[in-house]
Amino acid sequence: MKKLLIICIVILGINQNIFSQDTEKNWTIQSSPLLPFSGIFIDDISDTMFVMDLEGQVKLNRFINISITLSFLYNEITDDYYYDDNETYFQVGFKPMFIYRPFGTGIKGFYIGVYPNLGFRYITTDDSETLYTEVGFGLNIGYKWVFNGGFTMQIGGGIGKTYSFPQRSDQDIFINSDGRITIDHYDVSIDLKLGYSF
Repeated sequence: MKKLLIICIVILGINQNIFSQDTEKNWTIQSSPLLPFSGIFIDDISDTMFVMDLEGQVKLNRFINISITLSFLYNEITDDYYYDDNETYFQVGFKPMFIYRPFGTGIKGFYIGVYPNLGFRYITTDDSETLYTEVGFGLNIGYKWVFNGGFTMQIGGGIGKTYSFPQRSDQDIFINSDGRITIDHYDVSIDLKLGYSF
């Protein structure tokens, strides 16, 4: 019985110090840890793919947060079996988000977010170069934990729509610099972000 009591005290102590949530944090910086490895999950024919994002989030009050995500993507495809031309493209994205926390939990807890997104995609092939301006909007929902040490974990998902100017002729499935997956101009996102709150 003594050993069981000691084990319970140790587990509660660890839980209280590491995994309990802190309510005093006012802003967060976080990133998607899986994005730099997207080339492994998306397609094995891509010789070079690098994706990264960085999000800053600020608590305005207990119910409202504002976030801004900057993202970058570089992809080079040189497989002649699937593509007639070699293709290289860059994408830079900017996504501000208005976040509403209906339970008044500040910078943590359940959230509903709406966002516009703005980006530029520059595609070069053996025969052409094209610069696309991309404008879209979407809705995200999810949950964010802020632990006592300041570390954060956010899990969420959402849907949206992106328009390209000039309009892209291909309707392929492709990943965006902020992790959204575009299928026929509709966006689907699954978020996993890790970070730190101050």
